[in-house]
Amino acid sequence: MLYHDRVITTETRHGFPVQRVETALGTLEVSQYGAHVLDWTPSGGKPVFYMSGTAVYAEGKALRGGIPICWPWFGKCPVEPKSNPSHGLARISMWQFVHGEESAPGEACLAYALRLPGLPVAEYKLHMRRDTLEIALCTLQTPTDMAFSAALHSYFAVSDYESVSVTGLEGLPYTEYAADAVPHGETPLVPVGHIDRIYCPVPVEREIGIRDESWERCLRISRSGSASCVVWNPGEEGAARMADVEPGSSHSFLAVEAAVAPAEKLVLHAGESHELRLVVSVHAL
Repeated sequence: MLYHDRVITTETRHGFPVQRVETALGTLEVSQYGAHVLDWTPSGGKPVFYMSGTAVYAEGKALRGGIPICWPWFGKCPVEPKSNPSHGLARISMWQFVHGEESAPGEACLAYALRLPGLPVAEYKLHMRRDTLEIALCTLQTPTDMAFSAALHSYFAVSDYESVSVTGLEGLPYTEYAADAVPHGETPLVPVGHIDRIYCPVPVEREIGIRDESWERCLRISRSGSASCVVWNPGEEGAARMADVEPGSSHSFLAVEAAVAPAEKLVLHAGESHELRLVVSVHAL
């Protein structure tokens, strides 16, 4: 049911269909290519996600920024890694737009599906509410036993990457994959330079926060179906080597990802399902 005409529209952008939601509570834009969240901006607020101005919009290429979906593997493919892309097929596939509706005044829901040969069915559901975005990535109809990993690779927009703090990860074990990592403040985490961490295990009751004093807001992140959290920024030098990161914008984002990391050794058996859920809410400081 639609409470107002043209709350949800579809337009073509960079050659891909994009669903745009515009209500009194904010705007939400999702590309069918990758079921990729391009923008969510609560009414009267700043964008929650960073989207690179030099992102490459081409089949076979993942978009830089927003929320790429890493599925049904995160990192290298556990089977035939040389012939399969890193981080899975979801982010470089065209999804079916199943439906969209304004579920309550100002609130909106979008639903997408992906069916690829030999893989489970993926369903992606988004619910925009006042200052809150709820996302569910559902893995269904697993055809055979398979090692499973996934991530919602959220690029959160920040005033300055090195002036925000990340709460909720204190005291948790992590692996640092950045070879050139520099010391960071840890209680809370204050990122500096190149950081590429996977925290695991992360209890689901832990709420993660990105506190941004300059923008006078805190992004609160909760999750389920996930025992890992990735924190990543390439740093200035690393970003300069990435053509699809807009020059000078490495301080404009911090990736904090709800993930099912390979280290969790999750196996989905034939017929089993899984739901990775992410809830992001915006709070004034």
